[in-house]
Amino acid sequence: MDLLNDIKQDLFLGLPIVLLLRFAIISIVAIALRRYIAALVTKLFFVVFRKIAHQAQIQKFKELLQGPIQGVLLCILLFIALNQLHLYFEKIMLFERHKSFAHTNIADVLTSSFSLMELIDHLFFLGLIFYVILLLARIMMFLFYLWVERAVAAKDRERQQLLPLLRDVLVVMIWSIGFFTVLGVVFHVNVATLIAGLGFGGVAIAFAAKESLENLLASFMIMVDKPFTIGDHIKIGSVEGRAEQIGFRSTRIRTLDQTLVSLPNKNLIGTNLENFSERGRARVKLKLNAHYGLSESALKIVIQELKSIIENNENTVGDVVVFLENFGATIEISVGYFIPVPSIKTMEEIKQELNLEMYKIMYQYAQGFGFPAQVSINTEAKNEMDISE
Repeated sequence: MDLLNDIKQDLFLGLPIVLLLRFAIISIVAIALRRYIAALVTKLFFVVFRKIAHQAQIQKFKELLQGPIQGVLLCILLFIALNQLHLYFEKIMLFERHKSFAHTNIADVLTSSFSLMELIDHLFFLGLIFYVILLLARIMMFLFYLWVERAVAAKDRERQQLLPLLRDVLVVMIWSIGFFTVLGVVFHVNVATLIAGLGFGGVAIAFAAKESLENLLASFMIMVDKPFTIGDHIKIGSVEGRAEQIGFRSTRIRTLDQTLVSLPNKNLIGTNLENFSERGRARVKLKLNAHYGLSESALKIVIQELKSIIENNENTVGDVVVFLENFGATIEISVGYFIPVPSIKTMEEIKQELNLEMYKIMYQYAQGFGFPAQVSINTEAKNEMDISE
């Protein structure tokens, strides 16, 4: 008992050793065990969503929520640790303002001050609000992730198209609430007055956010007009591919070579848009080059075999066109066929399957592919002639 009292009375740098020990222990726990504590809290948190989510989705839940939960825990534990030394931090003044009275005997009066402890308080609330808002936004994203998965399973294209846009709008609203909360709690700004004052600057803000507003309105017009839906095969200008996601700013299109292209929504309204899915099939055209020197019968066999493999493929529909088109640097054979949209296989898979079959036929009946003739110049003979002259 006497030893415990001695420890409480012992000082280091003017502070009781017991407070320094508390600070050290809580800080070590916060930094070293935050991941494990966050993982445990995340598992307990998942129990709330067990009715609407299955066990296989817990990994996605962890990816979204474990980071924000770690941040919240770290903020709280470090604030508790630093509070153990609040008597020391309150004495450290970062800012002081004095008011002097001239021609009087009154000394300068301290009108305002800002201590290190107050700075710690402000940083704590800033970090806590940030991670709480991030946690709420991630929960919202997880809920929409579940709903989108159900829409995909039900093949409900309208919900697949609407849900991502609604998610983005709600996430922006959550972050806006967090922004005004930080202004009010941390920086002590009168939020009501600020919002009222925004009415005077609304025109300037509208001009500054003109492009964002245009894209947002365009996204709602796409939802209402429905020129295409998620999964449709579309072409906008030079970009052709499958629509993957419609956000409130841009639309993502997966092109035929698997590149992901993001186009501003306003461009989709102001540009001619072709929806190949509406006609039920997409056309594929290509040219094959054959060698000169092939007999007429060999060319006929090549054309017939190419047409046959395309017609007999279960993933093609409609008429198949294969004909001898032109005599240029090589013999040009034109090939055209249609792929149903949507189909069980992707367009890229079907095209690759048929291209491999056509490749095999060209080497079996046409001795491979033709290429423009190359002309070589004998530079040595030219140089000799120049010397003799």
